[in-house]
Amino acid sequence: MLQGIEAANDSGNMSVPLFNETGVRHGRIHLSCKDDSTFQWLQSAVADITLSSDDTQDTLQLQLVTPAQVPKLLRAEVYISGPPPGAQGPEIQKAVIESEPSRPRLHLDHWVLRHQQSSGQSMLMVWSIDKESADALLEVATLLTSL
Repeated sequence: MLQGIEAANDSGNMSVPLFNETGVRHGRIHLSCKDDSTFQWLQSAVADITLSSDDTQDTLQLQLVTPAQVPKLLRAEVYISGPPPGAQGPEIQKAVIESEPSRPRLHLDHWVLRHQQSSGQSMLMVWSIDKESADALLEVATLLTSL
């Protein structure tokens, strides 16, 4: 993408992409386009980008979306009492994904570990999770408390 911006600038093209701000928010890249032509240029540039997954042989395609299309993530705190497991948040997440393929409403691959803190007798993890996963967890919690 930067090469495209540099090429447009070097050619004297008056429609150089302009951005108000850039950064990372909630584990996602955030770009604020100054105008519609910048958004159109960025949409075309992003459509040409593919990534290879480290875990699988799959090719991943990036997608440009407007702020209204970005799913809102909810804060979920997990407190584990007793000696914490040896695994860290990402390893725990991967193990749960591999062991629970039968839970289609839990989208653990979308979860983002925001904070993790361990002591000798406990572990606290703070995750950002999607609403559908939160609803599925609430149903399980409600079922367990009614037993």
